[in-house]
Amino acid sequence: MVRKLSGIEFPGVTTDRSVSRSGHVSIPREMVGAGGELVVPGFGVVPPFQHLRTEHGLIAWAPFPGGDPLVSAVEWGQPAEGEASLDELRASAARVLGADLPLGPPTGPGPHVMRRLFGGNTRIASQYRADRVLLLGDAAHVHSAIGGPGLNLGLQDAVNLGWKLAAEVHGQAPEGLLDTYESERSPVARRVAMHTQAQSLLIQPGGDVTALRELFGELLAQSSVRQHLADLLAGADISYDMGPATGPLVGRWAPDLPDLPGLPALRELTSTGRPLLLDPTGHLDPGRWAPLVDTVTAPGLDTALLLRPDCYIAWQGTAGSSRTTAGKGLHEALSTWFKAP
Repeated sequence: MVRKLSGIEFPGVTTDRSVSRSGHVSIPREMVGAGGELVVPGFGVVPPFQHLRTEHGLIAWAPFPGGDPLVSAVEWGQPAEGEASLDELRASAARVLGADLPLGPPTGPGPHVMRRLFGGNTRIASQYRADRVLLLGDAAHVHSAIGGPGLNLGLQDAVNLGWKLAAEVHGQAPEGLLDTYESERSPVARRVAMHTQAQSLLIQPGGDVTALRELFGELLAQSSVRQHLADLLAGADISYDMGPATGPLVGRWAPDLPDLPGLPALRELTSTGRPLLLDPTGHLDPGRWAPLVDTVTAPGLDTALLLRPDCYIAWQGTAGSSRTTAGKGLHEALSTWFKAP
């Protein structure tokens, strides 16, 4: 509603070919294995808490402890009308598996789910800001939930925008800081939209999709491909433009610190929500920005690092550089992101 009232467009695509049916059910106890897997005569094993693709659709089995299990079945090209029902879910699961699945009504106290969803949306706001209105999370982007990337995406939107809004409110924001929220986060949303659309294609039934999955399986035998996709799905491949600062870590999420004597964990050092300067030399001077920065001497650290409040690295020291050169680069980075008092 806020997005619409602000006149911000929401371009993208809507698909309506898939039908997802989900419901809490009961299942004969003898069909559930020791590890929670569902053993279906005539089909085989459906692992718990995973999406399993067949040549006819997708099925998920979720045996929640202490409650009724949830079964979901997704098909393509199977229209439905009327209210969702257990009979409809049972028939859909049978088509997906190619074998009967004796689903009964749930026996627990509830509340219980029985729903049907059609298609999906992939859309990204044409702009993230209209005057004093800023969009984040689902207001800024929607996409398939497959793989769960929306959680990281929305949280990092909030962290990115949060420290910049706080700086603006407290008079510590250099000119144009709020504009970097959209320039940094919109490309990330487009990347998530891209890979969730790709995943949505890979779960569809059909021989052509099966062939594509076989090719992906061969590619996944390569460790570099596995790492690339793991970073992509986790959002660990994000790299922001940090202006004049250079270095292999600049623009990226700060890595965990090595176990150095007397140095607290990074989560403790960043808990103040302020910029953090990790100085292995003990000689770096934040200058006019000193009141805004938490400076920690970190002997044994390979390189000096300046972290923004969202834990992305804004500057990295260069091995062998003089104290004057390092100080100049540090001050340039500080002036890019923070207004000196």
